[in-house]
Amino acid sequence: MQKHIIAISSSPSQGRNSDTLLDSFIEGINLEQHISTEKIYLSEIFMHFYRYENRLGPEPDEKDFKKLCEKIECADGLVIATPTYNFSVPAHLKNFIDRIRFIALDFDQKNRLGQPIGKLQNLCTYFIVTGGTPSWAQKILFFAFPPFWLRGVFLYYGAHVLGGLYTGNTKAFEDTRLRGITKKKGLLFAKQVKNGVKNGIIERIFWRPPQHEH
Repeated sequence: MQKHIIAISSSPSQGRNSDTLLDSFIEGINLEQHISTEKIYLSEIFMHFYRYENRLGPEPDEKDFKKLCEKIECADGLVIATPTYNFSVPAHLKNFIDRIRFIALDFDQKNRLGQPIGKLQNLCTYFIVTGGTPSWAQKILFFAFPPFWLRGVFLYYGAHVLGGLYTGNTKAFEDTRLRGITKKKGLLFAKQVKNGVKNGIIERIFWRPPQHEH
């Protein structure tokens, strides 16, 4: 059965670190049969900032955002590549994550903690993050960097998390070795999506989402 993966580049700078690594990741995905990919530049998707009035879905002038949400609802995989800006992600990506709550959460159902139930069980996710902090330091302070936060958000949204890659190499776009590693990770991700793998090792060990109590 054909599987489809959406790859989102959230960097405002095309052709730089996270964007280039995403291209390598996609190259790896495309080595696997029966997998299709679509790369989308988030900077080209118009959307208003999240506010109470647009919490239920796209506004009339947000046609591209609406199409993207529809694609995500039908996709089997979602890869997000992002740079690190002051220990977080670009504003456009943060806004996107806030805005998709209408497809990501079921507010009519609550778990035992009183939180809405995640609806993105169709998605296997992977996160590619670049930054200026050395990789060894990021491993120690992992909770302060986007890979940790992104994992948590999409687990909350009900999606499956198959892993992430962080590099502190500020010239990652020139690093052929790193691009080769990223390509291999893309192929592995494609195989996992194809075989129905649900979560990565870390998520399987530590993540126990509260189940809805009927």
